[in-house]
Amino acid sequence: MGAENTNMTWLYFVLMTIISWGLYGIFLHSGQLGMGDPVNGRYKAFLFVGIAYLLTAVLGPLIVMLFNGASWVFPAKGMGYSLVAGIV
Repeated sequence: MGAENTNMTWLYFVLMTIISWGLYGIFLHSGQLGMGDPVNGRYKAFLFVGIAYLLTAVLGPLIVMLFNGASWVFPAKGMGYSLVAGIV
């Protein structure tokens, strides 16, 4: 890889972002339609997005921490900033 290739690396990340968000929108819309509820279908689909986030952001790290023998001590400062980061 030459220097000329590294200057365009950002473009790959831009394209991956566009593809990811595009697929997210397509799948979420398909989920809304698949719920068969014109009034609450969007909320039902979004509920399952939350379940997917739970699996990815809660169970995934828990499993990794278990396998790595992590300490289960969580300092208040770290928890506080992490919770704020999740809200923001």
